[in-house]
Amino acid sequence: MKIGRNEPCPCGSGKKHKKCCLGKEDVSVDLLWRRLGETHDRLVDRLMKHAQRIFGDEGMTEALDEFMLWPEDGDFWDDSENHVQLFYPWFLFNWVYDPEEVETELRGPVDTTVAESYLDQRGERLDPLARRLIAETAGQPFSFYEVQQCQPGRGYRLKDMLRGGAVDVIEKMGSQNAKVGNMLLARVIQIDSVAMMIGCGSILIPPRMKPEMIRFRNWLLEVEDPISTKTLQVYDFEIREFYFAIYDGLTQPPELQNTDGEPFIFHTLYYEIDSPDQAFESLTPLSVVQNKKELRSEAELDEADRIMRVTIPWSRKGHKKNDASNSTILGRLEIDKRRLKVDVNSARRAELIRQEIETRLGKHARYQTMKIQSPEAVMEAETDQKGEGIALGSEHDELMQIPEVREQMQQMLAAHWKGWVDEEIPALGGKTPRQAVKTSDGRESVEALVLDAERQMAKDQHLRDFAPTVIADVRRRLGIDKSAPAASKNTDKKEKIKRVDEIQRLINSFGQTYLTNEYTNLALKMCQKISRMRKLSIQRGRVEIWAAAIVHVIARLNFLLDPENELSLTADDICKFFGTKKTTVSSKAGLIQKTGHIYLGDAEFSIPEIARMFSIHETKDGLLIPGFMLDKYEDDSRPSDKFPLAHNGQETNNKKKNRRNSKSQGKGQHRKTKKSPDDHQLKLFNDD
Repeated sequence: MKIGRNEPCPCGSGKKHKKCCLGKEDVSVDLLWRRLGETHDRLVDRLMKHAQRIFGDEGMTEALDEFMLWPEDGDFWDDSENHVQLFYPWFLFNWVYDPEEVETELRGPVDTTVAESYLDQRGERLDPLARRLIAETAGQPFSFYEVQQCQPGRGYRLKDMLRGGAVDVIEKMGSQNAKVGNMLLARVIQIDSVAMMIGCGSILIPPRMKPEMIRFRNWLLEVEDPISTKTLQVYDFEIREFYFAIYDGLTQPPELQNTDGEPFIFHTLYYEIDSPDQAFESLTPLSVVQNKKELRSEAELDEADRIMRVTIPWSRKGHKKNDASNSTILGRLEIDKRRLKVDVNSARRAELIRQEIETRLGKHARYQTMKIQSPEAVMEAETDQKGEGIALGSEHDELMQIPEVREQMQQMLAAHWKGWVDEEIPALGGKTPRQAVKTSDGRESVEALVLDAERQMAKDQHLRDFAPTVIADVRRRLGIDKSAPAASKNTDKKEKIKRVDEIQRLINSFGQTYLTNEYTNLALKMCQKISRMRKLSIQRGRVEIWAAAIVHVIARLNFLLDPENELSLTADDICKFFGTKKTTVSSKAGLIQKTGHIYLGDAEFSIPEIARMFSIHETKDGLLIPGFMLDKYEDDSRPSDKFPLAHNGQETNNKKKNRRNSKSQGKGQHRKTKKSPDDHQLKLFNDD
């Protein structure tokens, strides 16, 4: 922030800035940040006591129930402990008591936050900084932010993923664990030169969740484009619901599955057999990775060269999830004298191997029992036996020490990522990465998935040196490396043209059913205009909603929604044809009119009769009259051609041009240029 020399110093000393911290900006910023933190902590303590005083324990319970989205079983206290750093800021600065939303009638004020209530009742007790903190925070919504740059122990640059824009936030604790590409749910407020978070989710969301985040953003964009602060306030419930779904997905143990997609549950089957040699001969064909000679060479034999102990890997050719692998291990069979033990990792495989053994050995093998264990139970058992935490990667580490194994692993990894670019990915909506990068949203999603994979592989000490080469090749093949920005722009332009064509096709189809060519052409013309507007992104949202909204605007401007009109429509006609909701279409239509400054009588999008009705005329005696009143005046009082004609009360092009010229000539001479909000914010990072 650039603070005026004669303005009060933000450190709170009471001195002018030039006599205090001028030239020591970092010091003054840190002082303000610390003062804000201390003020916030004291304020929260007061607000909590105020909430208890005006609402009691019932108010806290009702607020927590609403915060947790009214769980059906009512048992939400255990889950809420994981969200306290999000709940209390929301409770104090966002929650409002609505008698229609609660089961218990409360005695506190209605439709006002706890913080605003305290400010109204006891605001005189607060210092100016505390009052300002309430004013800046109360009612401000939470949003999802992406870490773009990070200085551990100092702060990070956060991009608002829903509303757009970036802000440099001082956050000394949270920035120590954050990485570029991580996302979080937070509320960011700015006071003078300091931007800080008041309320934040307890987890850092990994990059792999970005495709879901983009889908959620596009859903909001269908409601309002661009997304505003008001949008986030209205959809506060849905934002928390989405966050909780992400939280549960990241914190709950995943459902483990084997290569066939079956639930991962260990089954151990025990048999009594008549002869180890006979069992070996009958069961050896179950292995495709080792032949009989290789297995026998590894077996333990008695003095008569008969099988005593041997392990047979049950396997099949091919691999469902990795084309680079020639086989799939299904289980392990251990012959130990007259006992046969079989280990598999799913119920289905246990059933299949029982059928194989009964078919191959018949009465020479007698089933005894089966032991079933979950992965968690197996880990706990191994932990108890070792007396310490189980080293899950110990076997992997031992194998990776062998050069041949390491080379094979690298080849499999390279083959996997080579095929990945043309594999249909559920996170990308069933598209392949090569298809997805053709759109801006898809490109953003693919970049996030690749970044997440790169970080996951970097955690493996045996792969971290090899992974960068593989990932760099993926980025190069998909054109998402830093050297291909021009290609991205060209792709986006082609995609935009394609969307405009699709919207116009829908409009033409509607026009053939309901409109004349004149009205249809006006709608097509409006579509072209919207595609050129910077403040409206026609590339976001469903094409059906855009088409319906454009038709709706044309219908409004030309009174086609009037049932007395010879050619009349209804909102139901429009929405039923395009398969859209009336509220969504009406909201989008209003946004088009507001952003494009399109009002009744707009000559560009109205038929001539409507445009003339709303034109403004000046009579000979200087009286301004609308076009629809001309017939009420006698011929001698009608406007003559020498008087200017202006539509919609707007100035003619010449007047506008002269006004702009006069403004540009005097610009900066009589008043200071107003600075943008960015001029007042601390910059932690260089924009380049």
